[in-house]
Amino acid sequence: MLKKILSCTAVGFFVAMSPFSGAAPQPVMEVSAAASFSDVPSTHWASKEIYYLNSKSIIQGYGSYFAPNNSLTRAQAAKMLIIALGEKEASVSSASFTDVPKSHWASGWIERAYQLGIFTGKGDGKFGPEDNLTRQQMTKILVNAFDVPIPADRNEPFIDVYINHEMRPYISALYNEGIITKNDGYFKPFNLADRAMFSASLARTINPDFRVKSTDDDVSGVETEKPPVSIDTSTVAVSLTSGLNVRSGPSTSNGVIGTLSKGKTVPVLSVSGNWVKVQYGNQTGYVSKLYLKLKNTEGNPVAQRVIVLDAGHGGKDPGAVGSGITEKQIVIEVAKRVETKLKAAGATVIMTRSGDTYPTLGDRVDLAKEKYADMFVSIHANSASPSANGAETFYDTSQNLNGEESKKLASEIQKQIVALADMNDRGIKDNDFYVLRNNDMPSVLVELGFITNSGDLAKLKSEEYYDLFAEAIYRGIVEYYKK
Repeated sequence: MLKKILSCTAVGFFVAMSPFSGAAPQPVMEVSAAASFSDVPSTHWASKEIYYLNSKSIIQGYGSYFAPNNSLTRAQAAKMLIIALGEKEASVSSASFTDVPKSHWASGWIERAYQLGIFTGKGDGKFGPEDNLTRQQMTKILVNAFDVPIPADRNEPFIDVYINHEMRPYISALYNEGIITKNDGYFKPFNLADRAMFSASLARTINPDFRVKSTDDDVSGVETEKPPVSIDTSTVAVSLTSGLNVRSGPSTSNGVIGTLSKGKTVPVLSVSGNWVKVQYGNQTGYVSKLYLKLKNTEGNPVAQRVIVLDAGHGGKDPGAVGSGITEKQIVIEVAKRVETKLKAAGATVIMTRSGDTYPTLGDRVDLAKEKYADMFVSIHANSASPSANGAETFYDTSQNLNGEESKKLASEIQKQIVALADMNDRGIKDNDFYVLRNNDMPSVLVELGFITNSGDLAKLKSEEYYDLFAEAIYRGIVEYYKK
C-alpha cells in the first residue's frame, strides 16, 4: 500500500516518507495560516494544528468559520486523508459502494481511500459516506493510512478502553506516539470525533513537532471536558407515573398546583432529600423524587446521580466458596472498580462496604434510603452444580416501588456483561430478594458468574475480568440513564 506524507514547500516542510519509517523528518517552520477562522482563536487547544492543515489545503472552513465542534463524516475524513497522503482522487468508472454513486462529491476520494486499504465498507455493499466518524474509528484509519507502529506493550491509561476492546491496538498506537493524550483518564471511544479533534490528530500524525509528551498528569491534546454544570441547568425530571402531583412545597402537606403525566419532562431546579424542585410552566413546584427519573441534558449521564454499590456478603459471611477464592473477595474487587468509574464520571457513590465488613441486609437497604439514592446495585457471584454457568441480573416488581425501572436497569447491565465479559446469558429475572423488595429506588442484584463452574471461575479470579465486569456494570448504568 502506498503511504506517503504530503510534500509541500509552502512553509518549508519536506518529508518524502512516513515519519514512522525510521528517518527523522525535517524541522517544521512556523505555520502561517492561509485563513483566519473567527471560531478558532489562538487560544483554542487545536488552533496550531488546524491552521497548519489549512495552510496545506488539507482542510477548509465555511467562509470565516471552521466549526471545530462539528462532527466529521466518513466522506470528509476520506478526502482529508487522501490529500494529506499526497494522493489524487480516483477516477471512478464503476462505484465500489452502492451508496456512493459516481455523482457523489466524495466518490473519487472514497474510492482512493478504499483502494489504499484505509477505509473498508460496512459489509453490506455500502460505505456510509454521511455516517459520523467515532473516535475509535478515527484511530484505526490514521494507523492504517500512515503505518503508525502498534506497540507490543499496550498499557495506555484509558479507563474506558478495556482489555479486549477491538480498537485498543490502534488507540494504543496513537497514544504511544503522542498523537492522542489523556483526558482525565478517559478516551471515550464511542463518542464522535469532531473537526478539531480529527485535525489535531491528523496534524500530529504527519508532523511530529505537534505531538504531545504524555504523562500521568497530562490532560492536553484532545478537547477538554466541560466542568460539571450545576443541576439547575443540566438536569430534567421524567415522570414515571401518571397523575403525579406537583406541590407548592416539599411536603405532602403542601397544596397540589398541578400533575404530570407519565413520561412528562420538566426542568430540575434543585434536589433536596426525596424532593425535587422543578419548573412547572411559569411556576416552581415540588415533586417526590421516588416517582422521577433524573436525566442530564449535557455531560455524562451519571453525573450528579447518587448511586449505592453493594458488594455482597463480607466479614463473617464469605458467600460462595470455591478453588481458594470467596465470593466476598471477588465482588469487592469489582465494586471498587465500578466506584472508580462512576466517581470519575461525576456520580456520588455510596459503598455499603469498602472492606471486609458485614453490614446486614437491613443495613444495606437503610443506607440507600438514608442517602436518598437514585439507584442501588448489588454485586454477587453464583454457586450451583458444575454445569451451571453464566451471568444473570435480578430485579423485583412485587414490592419495589420502582420495579419497572429496576427491570430496565437490569436489562442494560445484563446486556453489557454478556457482551464485554463474553458470559453465557442467563437473562434478567424477577425475584424478591431482600435488598430488592425492600428498596424503593431502581434496584438490581447482579450475579457475575458461577464459582462452581471452571470456565466462569477462571474469569472470576482474573484481574482483567474484574475490569471487564466493572466496565460492563458502569456502561449498563450509563445506558439506563441515556434512555
